[in-house]
Amino acid sequence: MSDLRPSPIYLLKRAELAVRGCIETALRDVQLTPNQYFILFLVKTCEGTSSAELARAMGVLPQSMTELIAPLEKRGAILRQRDSRNQRILRIALTPAGEKLFEQGTALAMRVERELLGDFDAGQVEQLSKDFTALIASAEKHSFHPKLRRLDKRSAKAKTTPAAPKPPPRRRRTAAHG
Repeated sequence: MSDLRPSPIYLLKRAELAVRGCIETALRDVQLTPNQYFILFLVKTCEGTSSAELARAMGVLPQSMTELIAPLEKRGAILRQRDSRNQRILRIALTPAGEKLFEQGTALAMRVERELLGDFDAGQVEQLSKDFTALIASAEKHSFHPKLRRLDKRSAKAKTTPAAPKPPPRRRRTAAHG
């Protein structure tokens, strides 16, 4: 029998799924999903953010962001308004109902966090935070990170794709040329 131990990345994923399950169950009390709560959190902490900025922060396509924020807008929790300087940009803000929903979600999330970390001492919680912060920084610098891959593809394409040759001018047909 081998002494195969689960990798830290595997354990991190298992921890994420376990914690997410707890958060999902808790947020049902206020009819929120974890993604919707995260959107409220981002809008609260980055006032006037755009749909595109939210999509980047959540790691989803801008088209998917529309589907994620629609239920919050329908509930009256957020308001989308055109940017005064660029009409193509929609800025998102919390409404008073959104502020209340965010507060309710935060109270539930903090309760779950306190309960999950209740058996950890302050030093362990601080160490976890440091380790996760370092892992996030390492992942965001990694060549497989989606942000870097997009940038690499753009710069590689610019370097390897020569400018397309211009087509020769078209000659007009005249009666003499048939």
